[in-house]
Amino acid sequence: MNKELEKIFVELIKTSLNLPNNYGYDSQGNEIPCITIKSQNVKLYNTEHLQITVGTLSSNVFSNRREYFTKIINNEPHYFERSMINDQRVMQIDVYSRNNEARQRFWEIQACLNNTLSIQLQDKYQFRISKISNTFNLSGLEGGSDINRYSIRFNCLTWFTKETEVDYYSTFRLTAQDAYSQDSIFANVTVLPETTTSS
Repeated sequence: MNKELEKIFVELIKTSLNLPNNYGYDSQGNEIPCITIKSQNVKLYNTEHLQITVGTLSSNVFSNRREYFTKIINNEPHYFERSMINDQRVMQIDVYSRNNEARQRFWEIQACLNNTLSIQLQDKYQFRISKISNTFNLSGLEGGSDINRYSIRFNCLTWFTKETEVDYYSTFRLTAQDAYSQDSIFANVTVLPETTTSS
């Protein structure tokens, strides 16, 4: 994947629910977000309208691989290491509002996880979204506040890869040829044959 998973979901939900970029700015000049990545140090609950946050709840790696390959650069071989991770992520989307929008529209987020745009984004960025999601009504979590809040959780299968140039073969400190050279000998030990003496 060459794009953050959270940013993909922000794009998907914003487009599918026809949401604005933001609701303007408050009296202190702070942006009033509509949909954002969780823990971005932005203020919520500063509007009556729908607000949504997207975040990764957990990640379970089920494949961690490494491979080497060569590229010819300026007629010289360069050796690279490719690290590859496959994981299963639990994503969480929180839907808030002071009016009734969160209660009335949270199902639209569940539906958009399997719409045409979602399939296109999954194919483009090579990840998969589970068709089944769970929703929790957390409206009473804030005590006496009047905020409607619904938390949607679902699984994703993702992959990541990173290529790094390495000094492969040519700069190893010890090779098979010099493993027994004079410089590598720590100590010489002579074992004498066992002898017996008679009394």
